[in-house]
Amino acid sequence: MNKKEIIIEKARDLFTTYGYKKVSMDEIAREANVTKKTIYSYFKDKDSMFLYFINEELEKIKTELEKNKNDDLPFIEIVASDIYHILLLRKNSLLISNISKEVNSKNATGCEKFLKSYDNSIMDYIEKKIKTEINAKRIKKCDAHLISFSIYKVFLSIMFEYDGEIDEESYKRNYYI
Repeated sequence: MNKKEIIIEKARDLFTTYGYKKVSMDEIAREANVTKKTIYSYFKDKDSMFLYFINEELEKIKTELEKNKNDDLPFIEIVASDIYHILLLRKNSLLISNISKEVNSKNATGCEKFLKSYDNSIMDYIEKKIKTEINAKRIKKCDAHLISFSIYKVFLSIMFEYDGEIDEESYKRNYYI
């Protein structure tokens, strides 16, 4: 492994274990056995390094969605299935779970923007799907931004706040009655 790969691996482990706020560039340098100057040759600062990992999580989502792509289904089924998979990946991501916990704690400084960036990327994805369907005249014209926000927040609440068991089929079936 080259130095950059080692830095990325060690930083990912530290951020996943301890969250954003508790990890310092000194700790990353120590774990990776490099100087901070070496880290700064690859990443502008701690924020840009952490954003790298957020983008990595988003790439995992894109890859998963491409694997499950089925354009023959009705739009609402596609969206419901996609969001379910996105939220399942989010729920199972230790990094994103730690960010969420940090945001909910008193030490949230810095984490909100990363979680917001993550959520905004997902809502942008949904909004693009809605606009594509509007342009193809498969759904009526609407405020795609508002609808994407609404859909995502409803699914987010169900996935993380609903107190019952949810399996994918009943989730999708009940969402678009």
